[in-house]
Formats: sequence, C-alpha cells, structure tokens
Amino acid sequence: MIITIDGPSGTGKSTVAKEVAKRLGFTFFDTGAMYRSFAWLIQKMGMDPLDKEGVESLVPKFQYEIRKGKEGRRHYFVGEEDVSSEIRTQSISMVASQIAVYPEVRAAMVEIQRQFGRSVDAVFEGRDMGTVVFPKADLKVFLTADAKIRAERRYRELLQKFPDLGMTLDEILTEIEARDKTDSTRKVSPLKMADNATLIDTSHVGINHVVNEIIGLLPQSSFPKMKLSYKIVYSLARFFFKVFFRLKIYGVETHFRSGSAIIAANHTSFYDPPVLSISCPEEVHFLAKGTLFDIPLLGRLIRVLNSHPVARGASDTQTLKMMIQLLGEGKKLILFPEGQRSYTGELLQMERGLSFLVQKARCQIIPAYIDGAFVAWPPDKRFPKLFGKMAVVFGSPIVWEEDLDKKVAQERIISQTEQAIRDLRAWYEAGALGTPP
Repeated sequence: MIITIDGPSGTGKSTVAKEVAKRLGFTFFDTGAMYRSFAWLIQKMGMDPLDKEGVESLVPKFQYEIRKGKEGRRHYFVGEEDVSSEIRTQSISMVASQIAVYPEVRAAMVEIQRQFGRSVDAVFEGRDMGTVVFPKADLKVFLTADAKIRAERRYRELLQKFPDLGMTLDEILTEIEARDKTDSTRKVSPLKMADNATLIDTSHVGINHVVNEIIGLLPQSSFPKMKLSYKIVYSLARFFFKVFFRLKIYGVETHFRSGSAIIAANHTSFYDPPVLSISCPEEVHFLAKGTLFDIPLLGRLIRVLNSHPVARGASDTQTLKMMIQLLGEGKKLILFPEGQRSYTGELLQMERGLSFLVQKARCQIIPAYIDGAFVAWPPDKRFPKLFGKMAVVFGSPIVWEEDLDKKVAQERIISQTEQAIRDLRAWYEAGALGTPP
C-alpha cells in the first residue's frame, strides 16, 4: 500500500508521515531529504544551483543511500559521507527548491522513489507524490497551513537545532513565501493538490489529530474469507463473549492489516486463546499441546479453530519450523511470548524465541492486550466465571529492523513488544480514548 502526503514546507508533513508509518507498521520515505542531499552535493562541489547544465551533469554522480544507526534513527549518505545534519539548514532547503525544477533531476529522483515503493508498504511525503510520483497511490493527502504559522514552526525548529541562528522570523516567512511561489509555479511537477486527495489544514490542530484523521481515511482491509466450519465456531464464540462478558475490541480498524503477522499478547488465563482468536477479523492459527487433541469434543473443536498440535518431547527447532511455515504461507499466528500464564496478572519477562521467529519469518508483530480474562478464569481456578467484562486492544505493528545488528534488533523486538503491551494496558485503563498506541 502506498500513502502520499503532500504539501508546502512547515505543514508538519514529515512528522505526520513518520507517525502514520509507525502506527501502520509501514516504511517512511522522506523525499525532501533526498533532494536536500543532492543540494548538499551541489554546494560541496561549489556549483551555482542556477546553472542548469552543471547541476544536471552531477546527477550520474549522485550516490544516495539511507542507513539506520544502532539507535534506530535514519541517516542519509551521499557516497560515504553522512549528511543527515547538514541537509536540514535553511540554505540547503532553498537550493533544493531551486534544483527541483530541473527535468533530469526530478526524473532521477522519481525513479529512486518508485523503485522503493514497489517493494514495501510505505508513506511518502513531499510535494508531488500524489500527482506525479504515485498517481495511483492507495491514499492521497494534502496538508496546508497558514504561512505565518508555518514560519513560526520553522523558526522554532531551526532554533532548537541551531541556537545561534542568524535569521529572524520575518526573514524565514519571506523565504517560505518565496519557496511556495517557486514550488507552485514551476513547469515540472509543480506543488498542487491531486484531484482525488484529501485536504487537511494543520494550522490549529495537533499532530495526533491529523494522524488519526489520515488513518481514518484508509480503506478497510479486505481479509480472506473464513471457511464455513471456522466461521460457525467463530460466530458462536464471539456471541458468547459479547453477551456474557461484554467483550469490547479496539484497534482493529487502524492496526490490523492483511498478510502474515505474529499476534503477541499477555497471557493470564485459559480464556486468552479463544477470546483473542474471535477478536481478529480473519482466521488465525495457534499451537496447543498434542494431548488436548486426544479429548474427543475438544480436539475436534480446536482443530476447526486452526490449532496445531505440539507433540510431547517435540524440539524447539521442530516447533519453530512449523511456525515459520505458517507465517511463510501468509497466515497470522497467535503467540504468548511470556511462555506461560502469569499467576499475578502482571506481564512476565518474554522469551527470546519471539525475536528469533520474527527474524526468520520477516513478519510484523501486532501487539495485543487482553483485559478481564484473568478475573474471569484465573490460572489457579479449575472452573471459570460465566459473567464479567473483557476487552482486547490491538496496537501499532512492530517491524523487524533490517539495518540493525542482529543481536540489537532481537533485543529491540522483545523490549518494543513488552512496552507496547504495557502501553496498551495503560491506554485502556485510562479510559480507552482515541486510537490505541
């Protein structure tokens, strides 16, 4: 899926796009950084940005790369030089706007962007993403804001990065207005809103409001049709939990996407697997002890619900192969990474197998928090209660970070998943307002 977010400087495009990508588990692509990096190369070569032929002659020499440091932040390289800080100056921004009008420059940059967009779900922000680069994007957004407010935002941003900034607010306003004029009147790929884009004014609203509005515009995911036997049991179980436990489900519309994923949740009760399964909008799979399949009625029931037996004495390698195969087939797998039920209701330390599985399967994690199951059926009780209150909250997907050291990435997966479940619990207990984190 491709989401484009266009608009003039100072409307919050980058911040909004990053947060949208984070919430959806998509990749964020900062197109402005690419143009600024080329502008940096022009300045380094001592070339006049108004020298069209000279600038275009540098295009074949432009070696652009995005890398992630150990802290997880993106770094922009031209050749082997990290230009991440240098490209954020106002002078670089002005040069980027000047050279963006040259056809050969834009053609080269557009091809880089399109190549990237063919391989991943991504959020692209810029000025012509929805009109030129991705005219068939799944969702197009155009951000706008009052020029004075944009100048104030830019001024505060520059002061934080460069305390000795030698520019006044009025000078920045003048430059923003000049850049708006340049961007909107250029002959090649001018700044304008696509006919089928949604206009959002960010002048007087916060980032979270804008992000929530954009996510609310997304088309509902189309999930594979459930097989009849699964659908019957799913519907009956969902009716049971809705009626007897007033089950509430949060985050499906914003955080649940089609495709393979591990649904990682806290584990406190025998109720956890069924209540989590019927909270998902598509068929899911989970593992169960092989002895459970020997019980006539129960064994037949859990087979219908896509439970896979793990034989007594089965090695961790055999189990992992089974899970990797399921994920490789595009399925979703429920996993309780604590490895056992918590007898206190608090989250236990997670086992390392989760990160290893994510690395091998190259899939995302959808964190989930289950509330109320512990009270309804604690692990030290033989029989459950038949009435109560339950909730399942799905959170923002977590993705494997390819560019990190493997050990660092594995540790981060575990810590991010643990924190995500804690954050979902805090969000729910605070009143379940807005979109789950």
